[in-house]
Amino acid sequence: MIAGAVAVMWLRQDRPGNDACRFALIDDELLIEGSTSETAGQFLHYRVRAAADGVTRRARIGDVPMLTFEHEGDGRWMMNGIEVPEVRGALDFDLGVTPATNTLAIRRMNLAVGDSAEAVAAWLDPSDWMLKPLKQRYTRVSETEYDYASDTGFSARLTVDEHGIVRDYPGWWKAQD
Repeated sequence: MIAGAVAVMWLRQDRPGNDACRFALIDDELLIEGSTSETAGQFLHYRVRAAADGVTRRARIGDVPMLTFEHEGDGRWMMNGIEVPEVRGALDFDLGVTPATNTLAIRRMNLAVGDSAEAVAAWLDPSDWMLKPLKQRYTRVSETEYDYASDTGFSARLTVDEHGIVRDYPGWWKAQD
């Protein structure tokens, strides 16, 4: 369990870029705040909050304009106040430009070694900034490794730390020690 706050700095492995992120437990809720760059000088700020049960409740992406996301108690997702019915029932938010949000599903699922689970995430597709359903599967293969796959055909073996925070996302992101 995260005590206080944990900071992570990831470097892109496929092109220039980085992501500086802070994970904090506040009143039993997980708060993720960060800033990611795809190229020098262009930063995207994000803030995601998950409830004590691990379910994502809200997210803010960007500065001006800012995108806001709310997960209503009945399973509805709102993007800037407008319902996105395609992602109804999704429990996790996946921001497609950072490994930070993989931590949400990993912590919420709390899998034992050898177990796997599927879930649909509310995925913010960075190609068009629309919220879409993304079917994901996590399989815990060791204390610190998960096989991740999505219905896009993408798969990777993620390495996590003792908090469930992704440290290595092969080919994409690697945390600096």
